[in-house]
Amino acid sequence: MQLTVVVENFCTNRLLKAEWGYCLYLESDKTRLLLDTGSEMHSLMHNLRVLKIDPSRIDHIVFSHAHFDHTGGLVDAILAAPLARRWGSSAMSVQRWSDADQKRNGGGGPLFANILTDPFDTWAQITDEVIAFTVPAAERDHRFVNSKNMWEETPDGQKIPDTFKDDVSLLVKGERGASVVLGCAHAGLPNILRYAQKTFNVDSFDTVLGGTHLSAASAEELPIWIEALKAFDVKRWRPNHCTGFKAAAAMAKVFDDVDWAGCGTRIIL
Repeated sequence: MQLTVVVENFCTNRLLKAEWGYCLYLESDKTRLLLDTGSEMHSLMHNLRVLKIDPSRIDHIVFSHAHFDHTGGLVDAILAAPLARRWGSSAMSVQRWSDADQKRNGGGGPLFANILTDPFDTWAQITDEVIAFTVPAAERDHRFVNSKNMWEETPDGQKIPDTFKDDVSLLVKGERGASVVLGCAHAGLPNILRYAQKTFNVDSFDTVLGGTHLSAASAEELPIWIEALKAFDVKRWRPNHCTGFKAAAAMAKVFDDVDWAGCGTRIIL
């Protein structure tokens, strides 16, 4: 299974375009899957061309959650891969808002009530090698869930701290073992790894790759996160996107194999 980071905040190749957004591609004999579609700057199609990925061959598009930096290129992706099945949490249809004043449209809303061909609530088997899953609220340690300046709209129009019910991660079974591929890990990275172990009987992870949302941890909180991550057997940490430099540096001090998975990164899972 080859994983390619298609859209990310930083580039490893001068021919690619970076943006505050996220998309990656998983490919094997059994799987051709796009996770997320990048942001509003529309780097997706340019980067797919540079990386020589033919979008017409994509069989599945999975959305990790509804925020615009992960869904901004959805129209481009659907036009390029019109027959691909579109997966995501049914909670993506909840309207999201951003910033302290709750006025900036953060994503989600009625569009996602119809855009998904295969909505799910708990987990779904996408291919023989890939499972998409959410983490129920009862399985979350809320120390690792930060909703600062992120809101959701209730059916009666109130704006409350985002519950991130729509947060989806992937469990990938590759030739090197099981890996977890993240969107933004809004459910809390330790919670996601613990739930994957418990639900899918995984003892160790070859790779954990993606946005970890560790950038939300304060200087006082970050050691608590790092200590929690020590409980998991992970061979390769490949953070990116919403992880933050300080958090990635803190991880590199503790774990043996840590590297930033910038735009253009290709690894075998």
